[in-house]
Amino acid sequence: MLGTPFDWRIVAVKLLILSIVLLLILGFAFIVRKNKKYLKHFIGLAILLQLIYIGWRIAYTLPTHIIVGFFFGSLLLLAEIMAMFQSTTHRLMFFKDYKPLIKTIHDLDTLPSVDILIATYNEPVSILRNTVAAAVSQKYPKDKFKVYLCDDGVREEVRQLAEEYGAIWSTRPEHTHAKAGNLNHCLREYAQGELFLVLDADMISKPNFLESTVGYFSDPQMALVQAPQVFYNPDPFQNNLQLYETIPNEQDFFMREVLNHRAMFNAVLNVGTNAVFRRSAIDEIGLIPVGTITEDMATSMLLQAKGYQTTFVNETLAMGLSPNSFADYVTQRDRWCRGNIQVLKKWNPLTLPGLSFMQRLIYFDGVLYWFFGIQKLIYTIGPILFLLFGIPIYYSDVFTMLLFFAPMYLSSSTIFTLFNHKSRTYAWAHIYETALAPYLAVSAITELFFSNKIKFSVTPKDNQMNHNHFAYKIALPHLILAAITLLALSFGIYNLLTDVNYMIPVYLVNLFWLLYNFLGILAAILVCFEKQRYRTAERFTVKDELQLILANGTRIPAEVIDISTVACAVEPRISIENPDDLIGKTLQLHFIKDDFQITGTVFRSRAWGKRIIIHFNEESTQNHTQLVKYIFSSQHSGYGNFEKTNYLKTYQGLLRKNWNELIRRKK
Repeated sequence: MLGTPFDWRIVAVKLLILSIVLLLILGFAFIVRKNKKYLKHFIGLAILLQLIYIGWRIAYTLPTHIIVGFFFGSLLLLAEIMAMFQSTTHRLMFFKDYKPLIKTIHDLDTLPSVDILIATYNEPVSILRNTVAAAVSQKYPKDKFKVYLCDDGVREEVRQLAEEYGAIWSTRPEHTHAKAGNLNHCLREYAQGELFLVLDADMISKPNFLESTVGYFSDPQMALVQAPQVFYNPDPFQNNLQLYETIPNEQDFFMREVLNHRAMFNAVLNVGTNAVFRRSAIDEIGLIPVGTITEDMATSMLLQAKGYQTTFVNETLAMGLSPNSFADYVTQRDRWCRGNIQVLKKWNPLTLPGLSFMQRLIYFDGVLYWFFGIQKLIYTIGPILFLLFGIPIYYSDVFTMLLFFAPMYLSSSTIFTLFNHKSRTYAWAHIYETALAPYLAVSAITELFFSNKIKFSVTPKDNQMNHNHFAYKIALPHLILAAITLLALSFGIYNLLTDVNYMIPVYLVNLFWLLYNFLGILAAILVCFEKQRYRTAERFTVKDELQLILANGTRIPAEVIDISTVACAVEPRISIENPDDLIGKTLQLHFIKDDFQITGTVFRSRAWGKRIIIHFNEESTQNHTQLVKYIFSSQHSGYGNFEKTNYLKTYQGLLRKNWNELIRRKK
């Protein structure tokens, strides 16, 4: 930005105009909150303001006198144009509410046969066991579905697991094309149902999964019914920032909101699991597409290009595990980023025959999203270049910039709030994207220009993190950015205090964006403090009646407080004489609602006398299946809730928790 002497009269006029425009935008937004029928007009205003801003940026703000400034200035402008495209697509998707028509199995004349394909490679059998137990427990008629364990690891213990639960063990001699090849082999050699459901190895389906999805296939053109991925353990942000249930899972925004609105345009994205397909439609596109490391996006896009319908069922029908650590999370997102770019290069949605305009727009926007790492780094580098080296990448005086930028930014951020998103804010979007930016910038650039062959990597699902540690290697890019930012901050403050007065607004604007970016970097560093995960199995809150049956036959009424697949906490409804006598003893638990019994051993709890901890003993296949069904059939949402907490209060909480942790370690 320019730092030149200015005429205060002109500045006053600009500020007056700016104030009037901002007040008008806020007034319009107030009207829209009261009456949503004006939302489309507000969206039109926001798009117009963005176009005016971008037009002004192109015509007047590129620094041409310094090569470095022109290069990074051009990149910044390109990043802003990309952001405008993405925000416009987002508005077109969300400008009206969408509630799809609900169908049930009663809409079918006859029930189709269904194959349930569970894809596995190296996941622990302890995790896989719950998935298989849930899959065989579908309330769908038993003679109408089969379960296949598609084992690309060819493990004897998986064969035994399949045999134990009555599933079919599917293996193949050649392990090509990763997950897609594994599923395709099962479809060619084993599965013959009219429909098939794909589940990841950790996705525990609820008993009503098929009942809630198969009915949509009463439409002969329906090819894909997608349910959201829902997670029952804390993701790395929830766990490492110690916010736990106060923020949603990072994927909830896409899984719960974006997918639902994509369904309005028949642009539902297959997310690789929790998806039911029509077999004949998949056969028509040559089975599940191969040649990329994310077969899911290509599958749904090719089906839609053939004219088939796809829909989204926004219910919790299966629950799985989030990545265990931030490093695993980065690995997963790296694969998704590269895979989406591979799909773009092999099946470009802008040129693929058969897609509608909105389908092309939405799919292209979905691929463009994965370049956010480059965008974030450009936004971060901008103020650093100016404050450290005096290189401007944005050629304008501050007050003119505010006149064009502020109305555009206010209208855009206001629209985001008007959509009333339940699982995302600007603040958390900034944190999530900053945390991933350095890694995905490299992923996007290398995949786009160099196409290095990347080995398909399965996201680790072992839920063990047995000690606290700082992931230094994964944090290194952010540590470097933080050091450079602090250096730029010190230079900026010094220049602010010593330079000529008319430069003060320039330094203030750059320092503001520097600090805004630094907050995201700081949160990213805190995420790299990997916190120990103490539980071998996640607990679920369940309020339900049961009976404790002692060895002498005495029945004690009790209430379940929380439960996992290995233990539960219960509160006896009556006082127990000499409760210490129960410690280490085996008793039976009769779950009244589902009418089944399992045995367990009593352990002392912190609230001993009022609450009892019971560790389940090794149970029969039938009892384990009943337990899994009992736990997951009562779950209706994933781990974490959304609270619109104050941005600064959130950071205060993060700093306080991590500072207290540091002090505790030193002691």
